[in-house]
Amino acid sequence: MMATKKEKAENAFYIKDLREHSRELFGVKPEVFDGALFHVHKMSITKSEAKKLISQFLQKEVK
Repeated sequence: MMATKKEKAENAFYIKDLREHSRELFGVKPEVFDGALFHVHKMSITKSEAKKLISQFLQKEVK
């Protein structure tokens, strides 16, 4: 018998709400959150998407 793996869809949250709680959720200041999501033009995003963007932003080399 083969088990199927179902992925649960992750909830999306308004970016402004994630920004308000950026310290608790991601351990970064709201200013860092703003920089990481500067080019995101959606109204809402999942926590994992935001975390990935923040991580990429923090790892960018400063020129």
